Amino acid sequence: MKVTADRSRCMAAGHCAISAPDVFDHGEDGLVVVLDAEPGEERRREVEVAEDLCPSRAIAVLRTAAVAAPAEAGAPDTAG
Repeated sequence: MKVTADRSRCMAAGHCAISAPDVFDHGEDGLVVVLDAEPGEERRREVEVAEDLCPSRAIAVLRTAAVAAPAEAGAPDTAG
């Protein structure tokens, strides 16, 4: 999972820093700062809560999946 924050959209509501304090904070200007752009899976719930609560939608979570791509249709199977 990757986390980004668009400071130009941030309203300084503070929900992100309260919901996920190990991942988000606020700078001296009051706007969001990402402390950990790639938090571990153990932080997923709190990061998703922060994303959901952000009134300006400044928080974005890229959900990555560790799933192998399916074989192309018609491609020969080269597995022994």
